[in-house]
Amino acid sequence: MCNKAASNPNRVVLPANVTPSHYTLSIVPDLKEFTFGGQVAIDLTIHEATKTVSVNTKDLTLKTTAIEIEGKTIEPVSSAFDEHRDTTTFTFDSELPKGAAVLRITYDGILSDKMAGFYRSSYKDAEGKTKYMGVTQFEATDARRAFPCWDEPAAKATYTISLTVPTELVAVSNMPVASETQEGDKKTVVFEKTPIMSTYLVAWAVGEFEYIETTTTKLEKPVTCRVYTLPGLKEQGRFALEITPKVLEYFSEIFGTAYPLPKLDHLAVPDFDAGAMENWGLVTYRTVALLFDEKTSDLRFKEQVAVTVAHEIAHQWFGNLVTMEWWDHLWLNEGFATWVGTLAVDHLFPKWDTWSTFVVDDMQRGVGLDSLRSSHPIEVPVADPHEIHQIFDAISYSKGASVIRMLSNWLTVDVFLAGIRRYLKKHEYENATTDDLWNALSEESKIDVREFMNTWTRVIGVPILDVTEADGIVTVEQHRFLSTNDVKPEEDETVWWVPLGVHPKPASIADPNQTLKSRSLSFEVPEGPYLLNKDYSGVFRTNYPPSAIGRIGKAILDGSDLVGLSDRAGLVADIASLSKSGHTATSNFLDLVQYYKNEETYVVWELLAGRVGEIASIFADNERINQGIKHFQRNLVDRMVQKLGWEFPEGEDYLTSRLRNVILRSAGRAGHEATVAEAKRRFALFVSDPAHDSILHPSIRQTAFEIVLSQGGEEELRNVLKYFHAAPKQDQQVIALLALGYVQQPELIAEVQALAISEHVRPQDIFYVLAGLSSNYASRRLTWEWVKANWNTLSNRYKGSMSMLGSCVKFPLSQSSDAALIKEVKEFFADKDTKDFQRALDQAIEGLDVNSAWVAREHEGLSEWLSANNY
Repeated sequence: MCNKAASNPNRVVLPANVTPSHYTLSIVPDLKEFTFGGQVAIDLTIHEATKTVSVNTKDLTLKTTAIEIEGKTIEPVSSAFDEHRDTTTFTFDSELPKGAAVLRITYDGILSDKMAGFYRSSYKDAEGKTKYMGVTQFEATDARRAFPCWDEPAAKATYTISLTVPTELVAVSNMPVASETQEGDKKTVVFEKTPIMSTYLVAWAVGEFEYIETTTTKLEKPVTCRVYTLPGLKEQGRFALEITPKVLEYFSEIFGTAYPLPKLDHLAVPDFDAGAMENWGLVTYRTVALLFDEKTSDLRFKEQVAVTVAHEIAHQWFGNLVTMEWWDHLWLNEGFATWVGTLAVDHLFPKWDTWSTFVVDDMQRGVGLDSLRSSHPIEVPVADPHEIHQIFDAISYSKGASVIRMLSNWLTVDVFLAGIRRYLKKHEYENATTDDLWNALSEESKIDVREFMNTWTRVIGVPILDVTEADGIVTVEQHRFLSTNDVKPEEDETVWWVPLGVHPKPASIADPNQTLKSRSLSFEVPEGPYLLNKDYSGVFRTNYPPSAIGRIGKAILDGSDLVGLSDRAGLVADIASLSKSGHTATSNFLDLVQYYKNEETYVVWELLAGRVGEIASIFADNERINQGIKHFQRNLVDRMVQKLGWEFPEGEDYLTSRLRNVILRSAGRAGHEATVAEAKRRFALFVSDPAHDSILHPSIRQTAFEIVLSQGGEEELRNVLKYFHAAPKQDQQVIALLALGYVQQPELIAEVQALAISEHVRPQDIFYVLAGLSSNYASRRLTWEWVKANWNTLSNRYKGSMSMLGSCVKFPLSQSSDAALIKEVKEFFADKDTKDFQRALDQAIEGLDVNSAWVAREHEGLSEWLSANNY
């Protein structure tokens, strides 16, 4: 038993004097009345005599409670519920002696629709009738909504679970079925005993499920792999099923430990708050994160499924077999699973260039958030469970994965994985901390990994490396990078250990790892172009002088091998971010972009198009700059529009197909005349006759919808809404929801806003609608006003899902640049309880500050550059 609460006396945890070892849990759900009954017998160890026993409970009605000790049954004289701490404390008449005991509780619960605990999820059958399934979601602290328990990651125990359900339904849980008995129209399904595990990984589900199945072939003990879906959907799980045994076998090999359970199920859930949840042996998913149809799905969902499945399978070792000791170490779970999940996808699909996509997506999310004062360290102290959900963010996932990638490259991947094997073996079925991981890696590498990593995980922020050239010498100096570009001396005291990655490597840098361990370092200016952060594996921004950028730009234009794919993408990301923060002029970024006129890769274009489009969006209040940037954008994409067109040739490679959508989306948003005209033509054919379905390939359908909605009105909205309501698959609904926010007329904007909280849009999908409304200049301010007017509705709707509520705050403000909004936002929330989304609120306000400062600082210089370059 691992209980280290004493290491942080502020943690809201249960007393350590009583601990569980096994739960025998029986659940009887009622999918008609939306309730469930439960019985739990918890095998306990009483470590010191006590008159009280406390357990975590939330939204449960306890009916009977008794404790058995040495054959005697003792009932408590009283019980008290603490609403803030989610605890029920039972008080007994006399002290319970030290030793073994069994706590028995019967209780009732509610099958709510809040996507937390044991909850209900709705769907429509073939006849259009609404039906329900029941499923669990316990991370971080919602097992207590389903059964009384010690709901802390270190309070590991084993579980024997049984479900009593209607005979026509299927019941699944973490383990295979041990027995099934029928009585009348009900059956009781008992599952095999689990390994020792944390409460947040316990899972079960009941519903009209069907499945497809396969088995691993390369493991000593074969593992049965299944994908469970609602009726009629199982074939859409074929891709996920095909990769599951391959990922299991790959991880078993590189982790040096076979997957320890006899089965691994994936379950698609229509209503699901997160992307997926790694419950041991029964992984649950938002439908679009698991199901993919080769004929009707947007290609981007295929990579999303692969990455998500690999991420969740990685957790079966990293998180489930070895579990974080407390939520301070959440990043151990999420950062590692993100990194190694990407490693697995790259192994299975090398042509996808997954690591370059990682540079564009995960690294930019992580570094972007960590460039704000309102960020937090990767290892963030968490005292109260109410704080936990706020750190399921781009720091724990994306920055966490990015620093692991940096460390693995610094040590070499082989040495890093050898250290991981050592860590897993030492701590299997136990809990561990970040220091335990550093110890294992240090023992394997013979390097003090903790010294290298502490600044990356325990300190807020990332460094910027300022590069200067003078008298034949390059000087690199590190400081903290803030998007507000106003670092105070007391905020700039950290000296990171930075792997410089200078290429070509200067002879004067003796360290083979090129690690900058001081404030600055100098080397001779190379004859030709040079790079810092080669392959873009270091987690920092590089601020080159114009002379260096000119040489790198010429190398890019000439197609030099010196500047690889990740390097070209990383340079765009860095200079765009530095122009937004004011470390360099935005005109310097636009000068850089012109070196990319021969670029033809998806990864680089995703960044180019996004960062140029961001300028147009943030400066939308300035008609001159907005239109000038769109002119620049049209010129930028015109060659690629003509080259790629709208058709998807048979056998085309995956990345070219992805690139086409990036180009057409950018062209459409910039008002590229031929693109807009073709979108309108194809859309008209598409909506006029179902036989013309192929005229809009699924991978460009969202882009076409967005273009016609932004250029049209009532008729276009009606047609996209018709598509949305008729779409049989959730991924098809998602592309419609993302596009709907681009309507221009106030009355149509209001209609889309109302749709977002209507019965037609699942609560989890609101952020798709908000994403479009927030990107659209015509609707973003109206959407903020809508959020304010509907705040009570939104806060009640998402009280069980505070990350969603945080998104309702952040999205409408994310691309606004009106400084007056800062005061307005603060005043609106002044009298409201914001503790559960305070981080999101702080980040929204700081983002407004960054955007408004960017516009105020750059409007003159940008206007001059656009005029000088005839835009």
